[in-house]
Amino acid sequence: MKKILSILTAVCCTLITGCNANKPENSSVNTEPETTVVRLALGSNGHIFNAIAEEQGYLAAEGITVAYVPVENDSEVFQGIRDGLIDVASNSGTNLPLQYISEGMDLTIFGGYMLTGCMPIFSRTETKWNSIEDLIGKTMACEPNLFAITGPLLDLGYDPLHDITWLETENQEERIQAVEDGTADFGLVGTSLNYAINSNPNLKVLTYASDILPNYSCCRVEALTSWINANPNTVKALLKAWIRAMAYYDTHHEETVSLTVNLIEEDEAYVRAYLDNPRCDLNIDPMKSSVERAWNYMEDLGLLDNEAEQINIDDHINIDLYKAALDECQAQYGEENPKFYERMQAQYARYNQ
Repeated sequence: MKKILSILTAVCCTLITGCNANKPENSSVNTEPETTVVRLALGSNGHIFNAIAEEQGYLAAEGITVAYVPVENDSEVFQGIRDGLIDVASNSGTNLPLQYISEGMDLTIFGGYMLTGCMPIFSRTETKWNSIEDLIGKTMACEPNLFAITGPLLDLGYDPLHDITWLETENQEERIQAVEDGTADFGLVGTSLNYAINSNPNLKVLTYASDILPNYSCCRVEALTSWINANPNTVKALLKAWIRAMAYYDTHHEETVSLTVNLIEEDEAYVRAYLDNPRCDLNIDPMKSSVERAWNYMEDLGLLDNEAEQINIDDHINIDLYKAALDECQAQYGEENPKFYERMQAQYARYNQ
Protein backbone atom coordinates (compact mmCIF):
# COMPACT_ATOMS: atom_id res chain seq x y z
CA MET A 1 0.00 0.00 0.00
CA LYS A 2 1.31 3.34 -0.93
CA LYS A 3 1.13 6.76 0.58
CA ILE A 4 -2.54 7.45 0.02
CA LEU A 5 -3.80 4.07 -1.03
CA SER A 6 -7.17 4.36 0.57
CA ILE A 7 -7.65 7.82 -0.72
CA LEU A 8 -11.25 6.89 -1.18
CA THR A 9 -11.49 3.97 1.18
CA ALA A 10 -11.83 3.35 4.51
CA VAL A 11 -13.79 1.74 6.40
CA CYS A 12 -15.15 4.17 7.21
CA CYS A 13 -15.67 8.26 9.99
CA THR A 14 -17.54 10.60 12.50
CA LEU A 15 -16.85 14.25 13.36
CA ILE A 16 -19.04 17.25 13.95
CA THR A 17 -22.75 16.75 13.90
CA GLY A 18 -24.42 19.30 15.96
CA CYS A 19 -27.20 19.04 18.36
CA ASN A 20 -28.31 20.37 21.68
CA ALA A 21 -25.46 20.75 24.17
CA ASN A 22 -22.81 20.31 21.50
CA LYS A 23 -24.05 23.13 19.28
CA PRO A 24 -21.50 25.95 19.09
CA GLU A 25 -22.90 29.43 19.46
CA ASN A 26 -22.72 31.86 16.56
CA SER A 27 -21.72 29.05 14.18
CA SER A 28 -23.13 30.97 11.22
CA VAL A 29 -21.12 34.14 11.85
CA ASN A 30 -18.55 34.60 9.11
CA THR A 31 -15.48 35.42 11.22
CA GLU A 32 -11.84 34.42 11.01
CA PRO A 33 -10.82 30.87 11.94
CA GLU A 34 -9.87 30.52 15.59
CA THR A 35 -6.81 28.51 14.55
CA THR A 36 -5.20 28.47 11.13
CA VAL A 37 -3.79 24.93 11.34
CA VAL A 38 -5.95 21.80 11.54
CA ARG A 39 -4.11 18.60 12.45
CA LEU A 40 -5.65 15.75 10.45
CA ALA A 41 -4.90 12.09 11.15
CA LEU A 42 -3.48 10.41 8.06
CA GLY A 43 -2.22 6.88 7.67
CA SER A 44 -1.91 4.77 4.54
CA ASN A 45 -5.43 5.95 3.77
CA GLY A 46 -5.46 9.49 2.46
CA HIS A 47 -8.07 12.18 1.91
CA ILE A 48 -8.85 12.97 -1.73
CA PHE A 49 -10.97 16.02 -0.92
CA ASN A 50 -8.19 17.53 1.16
CA ALA A 51 -5.71 16.81 -1.64
CA ILE A 52 -7.98 18.61 -4.10
CA ALA A 53 -8.53 21.47 -1.64
CA GLU A 54 -4.78 21.93 -1.31
CA GLU A 55 -4.12 21.73 -5.04
CA GLN A 56 -6.96 24.08 -5.99
CA GLY A 57 -6.24 26.61 -3.22
CA TYR A 58 -9.53 26.13 -1.38
CA LEU A 59 -7.86 25.75 2.02
CA ALA A 60 -5.79 28.86 1.46
CA ALA A 61 -8.91 30.77 0.46
CA GLU A 62 -10.42 29.90 3.83
CA GLY A 63 -7.29 30.97 5.69
CA ILE A 64 -6.39 27.54 7.02
CA THR A 65 -3.75 24.87 6.53
CA VAL A 66 -4.15 21.14 7.11
CA ALA A 67 -1.14 19.49 8.78
CA TYR A 68 -1.07 15.72 8.41
CA VAL A 69 -0.33 13.67 11.52
CA PRO A 70 1.06 10.26 10.48
CA VAL A 71 -0.62 7.27 12.13
CA GLU A 72 -0.14 3.54 11.75
CA ASN A 73 -3.60 2.38 12.83
CA ASP A 74 -6.95 3.53 14.20
CA SER A 75 -5.86 3.06 17.81
CA GLU A 76 -3.21 5.71 17.24
CA VAL A 77 -5.84 8.00 15.73
CA PHE A 78 -8.05 8.05 18.79
CA GLN A 79 -5.16 8.07 21.24
CA GLY A 80 -3.79 11.07 19.36
CA ILE A 81 -7.13 12.82 19.69
CA ARG A 82 -7.18 12.08 23.43
CA ASP A 83 -3.62 13.37 23.84
CA GLY A 84 -4.34 16.59 21.97
CA LEU A 85 -1.99 15.70 19.09
CA ILE A 86 -4.74 15.25 16.49
CA ASP A 87 -7.68 17.57 15.91
CA VAL A 88 -9.70 15.77 13.25
CA ALA A 89 -10.09 12.18 12.03
CA SER A 90 -11.87 11.25 8.83
CA ASN A 91 -10.93 7.74 7.76
CA SER A 92 -11.71 5.52 10.74
CA GLY A 93 -15.13 4.35 9.69
CA THR A 94 -18.36 4.91 11.56
CA ASN A 95 -18.30 1.89 13.84
CA LEU A 96 -15.07 2.89 15.61
CA PRO A 97 -16.06 6.48 16.49
CA LEU A 98 -19.41 5.18 17.74
CA GLN A 99 -17.64 2.55 19.82
CA TYR A 100 -15.45 5.20 21.43
CA ILE A 101 -18.45 7.42 22.09
CA SER A 102 -20.21 4.51 23.80
CA GLU A 103 -17.14 4.12 26.03
CA GLY A 104 -17.35 7.73 27.17
CA MET A 105 -15.05 9.57 24.74
CA ASP A 106 -16.71 12.90 23.98
CA LEU A 107 -16.47 12.92 20.19
CA THR A 108 -18.76 14.72 17.80
CA ILE A 109 -19.39 13.85 14.16
CA PHE A 110 -19.66 16.96 11.99
CA GLY A 111 -19.28 15.73 8.43
CA GLY A 112 -18.37 12.82 6.22
CA TYR A 113 -15.64 11.61 3.92
CA MET A 114 -16.90 8.42 2.32
CA LEU A 115 -20.62 7.74 2.48
CA THR A 116 -20.33 4.33 0.88
CA GLY A 117 -17.34 2.55 -0.52
CA CYS A 118 -17.44 -0.14 -3.17
CA MET A 119 -16.67 -2.75 -0.52
CA PRO A 120 -17.04 -6.12 -2.26
CA ILE A 121 -18.55 -9.24 -0.80
CA PHE A 122 -16.74 -11.96 -2.71
CA SER A 123 -16.31 -15.71 -2.95
CA ARG A 124 -14.83 -18.33 -5.22
CA THR A 125 -15.98 -18.26 -8.82
CA GLU A 126 -18.22 -21.33 -8.51
CA THR A 127 -20.26 -19.82 -5.66
CA LYS A 128 -23.85 -18.87 -6.42
CA TRP A 129 -25.38 -15.82 -4.77
CA ASN A 130 -29.04 -15.15 -4.04
CA SER A 131 -29.12 -12.69 -1.17
CA ILE A 132 -27.44 -11.68 2.08
CA GLU A 133 -29.16 -14.69 3.68
CA ASP A 134 -26.66 -16.89 1.86
CA LEU A 135 -24.20 -15.96 4.62
CA ILE A 136 -26.24 -17.76 7.27
CA GLY A 137 -24.54 -20.93 8.44
CA LYS A 138 -21.36 -20.10 6.54
CA THR A 139 -17.92 -18.71 7.38
CA MET A 140 -17.35 -15.04 6.62
CA ALA A 141 -13.86 -13.53 6.53
CA CYS A 142 -14.62 -10.18 8.11
CA GLU A 143 -15.21 -8.54 11.49
CA PRO A 144 -18.79 -8.89 12.78
CA ASN A 145 -18.98 -5.20 13.73
CA LEU A 146 -19.56 -4.25 10.09
CA PHE A 147 -23.17 -3.17 10.61
CA ALA A 148 -23.76 -2.80 6.86
CA ILE A 149 -23.96 -6.60 6.81
CA THR A 150 -25.07 -7.57 10.29
CA GLY A 151 -27.72 -4.84 10.58
CA PRO A 152 -29.84 -5.97 7.62
CA LEU A 153 -29.58 -9.60 8.79
CA LEU A 154 -30.81 -8.47 12.19
CA ASP A 155 -33.78 -6.84 10.47
CA LEU A 156 -34.53 -10.17 8.79
CA GLY A 157 -34.79 -11.87 12.18
CA TYR A 158 -31.37 -13.52 12.33
CA ASP A 159 -28.80 -13.44 15.09
CA PRO A 160 -25.86 -12.64 12.78
CA LEU A 161 -23.19 -12.76 15.49
CA HIS A 162 -24.03 -16.42 16.11
CA ASP A 163 -25.66 -17.56 12.85
CA ILE A 164 -22.46 -16.83 10.94
CA THR A 165 -18.93 -18.00 11.74
CA TRP A 166 -16.73 -14.89 11.64
CA LEU A 167 -13.12 -15.36 10.62
CA GLU A 168 -11.11 -12.37 11.83
CA THR A 169 -7.67 -11.99 10.27
CA GLU A 170 -4.61 -9.81 10.82
CA ASN A 171 -5.21 -7.91 7.60
CA GLN A 172 -7.53 -7.78 4.63
CA GLU A 173 -5.16 -9.59 2.30
CA GLU A 174 -5.52 -12.61 4.61
CA ARG A 175 -9.29 -12.48 4.08
CA ILE A 176 -8.70 -12.86 0.36
CA GLN A 177 -6.39 -15.82 0.95
CA ALA A 178 -8.87 -17.45 3.34
CA VAL A 179 -11.61 -17.41 0.72
CA GLU A 180 -9.30 -18.55 -2.04
CA ASP A 181 -8.06 -21.57 -0.07
CA GLY A 182 -11.52 -22.48 1.23
CA THR A 183 -10.98 -21.56 4.89
CA ALA A 184 -13.87 -19.09 4.51
CA ASP A 185 -16.91 -19.27 2.25
CA PHE A 186 -17.23 -15.52 1.80
CA GLY A 187 -15.19 -12.43 2.47
CA LEU A 188 -15.50 -8.67 2.55
CA VAL A 189 -12.68 -6.19 2.01
CA GLY A 190 -12.28 -2.44 1.73
CA THR A 191 -12.72 -0.33 -1.37
CA SER A 192 -9.04 -0.18 -2.29
CA LEU A 193 -8.83 -3.96 -2.70
CA ASN A 194 -11.25 -4.16 -5.61
CA TYR A 195 -8.40 -4.61 -8.05
CA ALA A 196 -7.03 -7.53 -6.04
CA ILE A 197 -10.39 -9.31 -6.23
CA ASN A 198 -11.09 -8.48 -9.86
CA SER A 199 -7.65 -9.63 -11.00
CA ASN A 200 -7.81 -12.95 -9.14
CA PRO A 201 -9.09 -15.67 -11.51
CA ASN A 202 -10.29 -17.79 -8.60
CA LEU A 203 -12.55 -15.14 -7.07
CA LYS A 204 -15.54 -13.03 -8.04
CA VAL A 205 -17.50 -10.15 -6.57
CA LEU A 206 -21.00 -11.23 -5.55
CA THR A 207 -22.36 -7.89 -4.38
CA TYR A 208 -21.30 -4.80 -2.45
CA ALA A 209 -21.99 -3.60 1.08
CA SER A 210 -23.87 -0.58 -0.26
CA ASP A 211 -26.18 -2.89 -2.23
CA ILE A 212 -27.10 -4.55 1.08
CA LEU A 213 -27.49 -1.31 3.05
CA PRO A 214 -27.72 1.86 0.93
CA ASN A 215 -26.04 4.97 2.37
CA TYR A 216 -24.69 2.84 5.18
CA SER A 217 -22.17 5.48 6.34
CA CYS A 218 -18.62 4.41 5.75
CA CYS A 219 -16.24 7.10 7.04
CA ARG A 220 -17.46 9.99 9.14
CA VAL A 221 -15.44 13.00 10.30
CA GLU A 222 -14.99 13.38 14.04
CA ALA A 223 -13.24 15.50 16.65
CA LEU A 224 -13.47 16.14 20.36
CA THR A 225 -16.63 18.07 21.14
CA SER A 226 -14.59 20.56 23.15
CA TRP A 227 -12.33 21.25 20.15
CA ILE A 228 -15.30 21.85 17.87
CA ASN A 229 -16.97 24.17 20.36
CA ALA A 230 -13.75 26.15 20.73
CA ASN A 231 -13.14 26.36 16.96
CA PRO A 232 -16.49 26.60 15.12
CA ASN A 233 -15.21 29.01 12.46
CA THR A 234 -12.18 26.81 11.79
CA VAL A 235 -14.44 23.79 11.42
CA LYS A 236 -16.72 25.66 9.05
CA ALA A 237 -13.72 26.83 7.01
CA LEU A 238 -12.47 23.24 6.72
CA LEU A 239 -15.89 22.05 5.62
CA LYS A 240 -16.17 24.83 3.04
CA ALA A 241 -12.84 23.85 1.51
CA TRP A 242 -13.87 20.18 1.39
CA ILE A 243 -17.33 20.99 -0.03
CA ARG A 244 -15.68 22.97 -2.83
CA ALA A 245 -13.34 20.03 -3.40
CA MET A 246 -16.35 17.72 -3.67
CA ALA A 247 -17.90 20.08 -6.21
CA TYR A 248 -14.66 19.91 -8.20
CA TYR A 249 -14.63 16.11 -7.96
CA ASP A 250 -18.23 16.09 -9.21
CA THR A 251 -17.20 17.52 -12.59
CA HIS A 252 -13.54 16.50 -12.85
CA HIS A 253 -13.52 12.74 -12.55
CA GLU A 254 -10.66 12.12 -14.95
CA GLU A 255 -8.53 14.80 -13.30
CA THR A 256 -9.20 13.16 -9.94
CA VAL A 257 -8.16 9.77 -11.29
CA SER A 258 -4.88 11.28 -12.48
CA LEU A 259 -4.36 13.03 -9.14
CA THR A 260 -4.97 9.76 -7.29
CA VAL A 261 -2.61 7.78 -9.55
CA ASN A 262 0.15 10.28 -8.85
CA LEU A 263 -0.50 10.43 -5.13
CA ILE A 264 -0.51 6.70 -4.46
CA GLU A 265 1.93 5.83 -7.22
CA GLU A 266 -0.21 2.97 -8.48
CA ASP A 267 -1.30 1.86 -11.95
CA GLU A 268 -4.35 3.55 -13.39
CA ALA A 269 -6.21 0.23 -13.58
CA TYR A 270 -5.75 -0.19 -9.83
CA VAL A 271 -7.26 3.23 -9.15
CA ARG A 272 -10.10 2.87 -11.63
CA ALA A 273 -11.12 -0.43 -10.02
CA TYR A 274 -12.72 1.65 -7.27
CA LEU A 275 -12.88 5.26 -8.48
CA ASP A 276 -14.90 4.30 -11.55
CA ASN A 277 -17.32 2.22 -9.47
CA PRO A 278 -20.52 4.26 -8.88
CA ARG A 279 -20.84 2.75 -5.41
CA CYS A 280 -17.72 4.61 -4.31
CA ASP A 281 -19.55 7.65 -2.94
CA LEU A 282 -17.34 10.34 -1.44
CA ASN A 283 -19.64 12.71 0.38
CA ILE A 284 -19.12 15.51 2.91
CA ASP A 285 -22.69 15.47 4.29
CA PRO A 286 -22.83 14.28 7.93
CA MET A 287 -25.85 12.06 7.10
CA LYS A 288 -27.31 12.17 10.58
CA SER A 289 -29.96 9.51 9.93
CA SER A 290 -27.35 7.03 8.67
CA VAL A 291 -25.22 7.57 11.79
CA GLU A 292 -28.28 7.11 14.01
CA ARG A 293 -29.13 3.87 12.20
CA ALA A 294 -25.57 2.61 12.63
CA TRP A 295 -25.68 3.41 16.36
CA ASN A 296 -28.99 1.57 16.76
CA TYR A 297 -27.71 -1.47 14.88
CA MET A 298 -24.56 -1.63 16.96
CA GLU A 299 -26.51 -1.24 20.18
CA ASP A 300 -29.02 -3.95 19.21
CA LEU A 301 -26.16 -6.26 18.24
CA GLY A 302 -24.47 -5.73 21.61
CA LEU A 303 -21.40 -4.15 20.00
CA LEU A 304 -21.41 -0.98 22.12
CA ASP A 305 -20.37 -0.42 25.71
CA ASN A 306 -23.00 -1.10 28.37
CA GLU A 307 -23.23 2.63 29.06
CA ALA A 308 -24.47 3.29 25.52
CA GLU A 309 -28.09 3.15 26.59
CA GLN A 310 -27.47 6.28 28.67
CA ILE A 311 -26.17 8.19 25.63
CA ASN A 312 -28.26 10.13 23.14
CA ILE A 313 -26.22 9.82 19.96
CA ASP A 314 -27.80 12.99 18.61
CA ASP A 315 -25.77 14.88 21.22
CA HIS A 316 -22.67 13.74 19.33
CA ILE A 317 -23.77 14.80 15.85
CA ASN A 318 -23.39 18.42 14.71
CA ILE A 319 -25.19 19.22 11.47
CA ASP A 320 -25.30 23.00 11.91
CA LEU A 321 -21.71 23.80 10.97
CA TYR A 322 -21.99 21.73 7.81
CA LYS A 323 -25.24 23.47 6.85
CA ALA A 324 -23.67 26.89 7.43
CA ALA A 325 -20.68 25.88 5.28
CA LEU A 326 -22.92 24.52 2.53
CA ASP A 327 -25.08 27.66 2.48
CA GLU A 328 -22.04 29.93 2.28
CA CYS A 329 -20.45 27.84 -0.48
CA GLN A 330 -23.66 27.92 -2.47
CA ALA A 331 -23.93 31.69 -2.08
CA GLN A 332 -20.28 32.29 -3.00
CA TYR A 333 -19.57 29.53 -5.53
CA GLY A 334 -22.95 28.14 -6.53
CA GLU A 335 -22.73 29.41 -10.10
CA GLU A 336 -19.72 27.18 -10.68
CA ASN A 337 -21.84 24.02 -10.29
CA PRO A 338 -25.52 24.84 -9.56
CA LYS A 339 -26.77 21.27 -9.85
CA PHE A 340 -24.22 20.05 -7.32
CA TYR A 341 -25.32 22.53 -4.67
CA GLU A 342 -29.00 21.87 -5.34
CA ARG A 343 -28.34 18.16 -4.92
CA MET A 344 -26.41 18.65 -1.70
CA GLN A 345 -29.12 20.88 -0.23
CA ALA A 346 -31.74 18.26 -1.07
CA GLN A 347 -29.60 15.53 0.47
CA TYR A 348 -29.13 17.57 3.63
CA ALA A 349 -32.89 18.12 3.96
CA ARG A 350 -33.59 14.43 3.53
CA TYR A 351 -30.99 12.90 5.82
CA ASN A 352 -30.43 15.44 8.60
CA GLN A 353 -33.83 16.00 10.17
